[in-house]
Amino acid sequence: MKTAVIAPLGLSPPVVTAGTDSARIPVTDLVIIATQDPQVLAGLELIRVGMSLNTPEVHIHAELLPFDDVTTIEQNFHLMERAKQIILRERAEHGCERVLLNVAGGRKNMCITLALIGQLMNVDGVFHIVNSDIRMFNQNLERLRSDIRRIADAAAWDEKLAIYREKEDQFNHLLYPPRSEYQVVRLPTFPVDRVSMGDLIQALASDEIESLPVNVRVILERHGILEKGKTHYYLTDYGRRFIDAFL
Repeated sequence: MKTAVIAPLGLSPPVVTAGTDSARIPVTDLVIIATQDPQVLAGLELIRVGMSLNTPEVHIHAELLPFDDVTTIEQNFHLMERAKQIILRERAEHGCERVLLNVAGGRKNMCITLALIGQLMNVDGVFHIVNSDIRMFNQNLERLRSDIRRIADAAAWDEKLAIYREKEDQFNHLLYPPRSEYQVVRLPTFPVDRVSMGDLIQALASDEIESLPVNVRVILERHGILEKGKTHYYLTDYGRRFIDAFL
């Protein structure tokens, strides 16, 4: 059975590799969602190099967002769209029967958004990595920052590998810490009826809002997706953008 792990990347590459290492099932595909921030891209290159030496059987796919950070509503919607596309692609094109989300990296809004998308797209699990000694974890990471930058700046792949091997024990301990040093926390998710969800989205997208039960319209209004006018409900700008992300 092919298994994909999808993970946003922030400034701490180890949460991505540790998450893959601790999945307890063979991972065949790792999809890393990264911004254009130079430190994030440097971490991505470190993961590529480290995993090529330690877990070469895992196929790494990098999904680069077209901005340095996810700090606006529009950027968050862009992330939603990409996440939906990635999940569909991993199942349809790469044949992954199991899709997991590791939401330990990236900004909090990225992690929350991905967990939401995972719930709506019926992924097979959402988990977080919690380090028992975050101070020591950060100190080890900062000690290697300059070497991580050297790996990112190196032009040739052989040169990147050579830099990694200079401090291979330290890099391996950073990327693959003992499992006693961190916990994997599975986040609660519940399967969503995709048919009902699809019908709801189509009703909203087709302006058939009045066909929805009143209690559903009231809930959608509370979530900012609908707004109540004098005679009927209508889709807000936020609601339209939210629905577009799923079409």
